[in-house]
Amino acid sequence: MVEKEKNERQPEKKAAKKASAGSKKPAAKKNAVQESKKPVAKKPEAAAEKPPVEEEAKVTPEEEARPAAEAEDPQASPAEDKEEELSEEEFRRMMEESLEKVTVSDIVLTMMNELASVGYMKMGLPEGVNLKYRDFTQARLAIDTLEAILKGVEGKMPEESLQPFRGTLANLQMNFVQLKRV
Repeated sequence: MVEKEKNERQPEKKAAKKASAGSKKPAAKKNAVQESKKPVAKKPEAAAEKPPVEEEAKVTPEEEARPAAEAEDPQASPAEDKEEELSEEEFRRMMEESLEKVTVSDIVLTMMNELASVGYMKMGLPEGVNLKYRDFTQARLAIDTLEAILKGVEGKMPEESLQPFRGTLANLQMNFVQLKRV
């Protein structure tokens, strides 16, 4: 029965979509959406099995090629697709610009920050939030890797950017020892 109701409503949704795609006014689009949500009178079962030929002819090849979920969305329109594509192009351009500006030092600092965060998480700290992630082997690996990176970049990166990580490393090591004793 549900499938029959979907089949009955499908031609109306396509017609509403086609009407909203042709109109650039938001009010007209809103009305088309509201019309598609109106209750549909139930047709006899024989009529539900065979939709009218006219309704089938109104479906364009472009609509047939779209995925089913997109085809049923009466609010989607080709104009929105173009806006989405433009935003993707804009996003790609912005990413390329930011990658041109990034340095290896930036990446190293990000890696050290991630290692410190994972180290705390794998120690189960703070306990109210991360206790379920406690894994001392993984915590030790994160701490040792952070220490190795700090030793490896010594003298190659500004000391003022490394100093906070030295304090973080000391804190991680101290917490690790205290938790392992318990």
